[in-house]
Amino acid sequence: MKLDEIGKTIKDEGLIDALNNFKYSIKQMYLVVDENGNAVNDLASMIDENQYLHIKGNHIELVQPHGFRLERLKQETRLQLQFLKHQLARHGFRLWPLAADENSSVAISIQLPEQLFLELYQRKFKQYKINYYDFRNQIYLKIAQGFELCQPFLTYFMGSSLAFFNNLDERARRSALTFDLLKGIQDFQPDFRSVKSYLGTKNAVGKVALEGQFDHQHGITALMLRKLDFNPDSQLGIGLNILNLIDMMAGYFLMNDGVANDQLMDQIKASRELDLKVAAASPFRKLNELVKFKALIDNLNHFATAFNYGENWNGTMENIKAKLEDGMQTLAARLLREQGSQSLLKFLLAKIKNELAKEQSLKLSVNSTHVLQAAFEQGMDYQVIDNDQDIVEINGHYVWNGLQSDLDQAVTAKIWDNKELTKQLVGDLAIQIQPSWKITTVDQAVRLYPMVKGKAIILKNAVGHSDTHGILYRMAPSKKEFMESVGVMLKQTAQVLVEQVSTGSTYQALILNGKVASLIERIPENVVGDGRKTLKQLIESKQLELGRNEKKTLMMQGLTLDQVVPRGIQVLLRYDSFTGSQFQSVDALNDADQTYIQLLEKIAAQLQMRDGLIDMIFSNIYQPYSEDHPELAVFLSAHANGDFQPHEKMALNQQRDIASLIVEQFK
Repeated sequence: MKLDEIGKTIKDEGLIDALNNFKYSIKQMYLVVDENGNAVNDLASMIDENQYLHIKGNHIELVQPHGFRLERLKQETRLQLQFLKHQLARHGFRLWPLAADENSSVAISIQLPEQLFLELYQRKFKQYKINYYDFRNQIYLKIAQGFELCQPFLTYFMGSSLAFFNNLDERARRSALTFDLLKGIQDFQPDFRSVKSYLGTKNAVGKVALEGQFDHQHGITALMLRKLDFNPDSQLGIGLNILNLIDMMAGYFLMNDGVANDQLMDQIKASRELDLKVAAASPFRKLNELVKFKALIDNLNHFATAFNYGENWNGTMENIKAKLEDGMQTLAARLLREQGSQSLLKFLLAKIKNELAKEQSLKLSVNSTHVLQAAFEQGMDYQVIDNDQDIVEINGHYVWNGLQSDLDQAVTAKIWDNKELTKQLVGDLAIQIQPSWKITTVDQAVRLYPMVKGKAIILKNAVGHSDTHGILYRMAPSKKEFMESVGVMLKQTAQVLVEQVSTGSTYQALILNGKVASLIERIPENVVGDGRKTLKQLIESKQLELGRNEKKTLMMQGLTLDQVVPRGIQVLLRYDSFTGSQFQSVDALNDADQTYIQLLEKIAAQLQMRDGLIDMIFSNIYQPYSEDHPELAVFLSAHANGDFQPHEKMALNQQRDIASLIVEQFK
């Protein structure tokens, strides 16, 4: 593993969280058959097309109109495929579980976060006088090169189309789909060295393609992996380990050295030749040429460890390694063993018949599942908001247990308690979201520490108002300090949220009827010296509690309780202004530029908040906010309830009658 300049910049500038924000979407084109295995030719007369379903003769294409982060992608793909199978089953139809011909396959679109491109360009690469879109294009081209060179590797693991539908008695191959594709374009290689050279060889594209307008105003928008085999045993149509592997490879190719341009075309030619050989071979045949990919697995594992890809990768690595060492464990070989002496048609029909019976139940209630099924069939926008609380969204409305809507705010209030989930809901707005990690065990904290080492961080409870058990480290904590703080917090809460600290001041907006009724700056708990009293005496005179985190904050500042604090000098007892601490509130409603009031009301609308509280960090409320400068506003959290007394009695004897404003709504 050798990081290139892009990888080093991502690491040095603290942009690692972008690796968790790649967006994916999947298209799956299936042949539709009846219960006897005959292709259905009148689909259009029985199944309505919508944004999720496209009908092409006797094939049906399952489409995801939006991109999702990896874990969300898995959930959405599973739901969509389940809904489609149930819809077809009512007509006595089934999906043929393998690639039936050159038209049926899986395609995965990979989109990097635009904010990552902007940050890299502004912080490092703008100085080289390169056009922004040319810069974006080069990154996508580099990732495309990596995937093109690793196609034999992916075919080995993913191959499953033992034979095409119209010739099921043909000798079994690892992937009839890849074999059919490459035998016709073996002498033509796509040129991923530049956009211009790629466009000149675009018709020679195999399983890796680029999407976009390819100009200086728009550029490449996504990378597509196409003509991939189905996994008939997966409820997603593609294996979970394969999705984890592709996600890892995308991050690895982004950050590591690629192949020199003068060597690229020869390596692509050799890769295609090997890919064709892998696809054409019997699944039982040993392929010694794949030994070279063991080094790639080792590099990916090193990369995963260095950049905290989490527990999912550990299981994936073991799975991939086992299959690379023993080809009999690959998908194609396993299918061929399961087939035994049966005909392929009989074997696959039996597999189709057992599909619905083996379906794992969702965490969602039956009510919610049926409501989502109806939304899918009618082509309405939908998503699962919270599995555990049984909340879904349909056409912009939150629905709880399939019955209660968001009209009384009871449903949305359940959502805002989950800080990570709420951040996702406002993620489309031009504001910054702090990089964060959720941990539930000390072991997870140990694995996380290398990711936060050297960073100013804040620890808080992941659900509800942040309370005084949390702590903010302005200076990066040592591993010992970090582990001690996590251990203390896990005794108080089941989930700890670790966030990277953003610069600026903390504000809280009180929202009434969708409008900002009050805006306060929350000044952390502090005392001011008079030149005579010791720090201990100042704390006692304000009747402040000196707990573990307050003592730690004083220690970070190098202060002791017996020190006399000079007159007018402010000493912070905490760096945060969490609920329960004795923070001061300063009225900011009239001082803040109106662009911040408009932004807060826009956030409230996005969250469907009629009444509630929104916590933000603003770097300068006097400088107008604009979407071109999202760094001016950092979203923290939202709450349906909380004390509004800090908005009523503020510093400098300022007051606001919040209770009267609330009652006024009911007249």
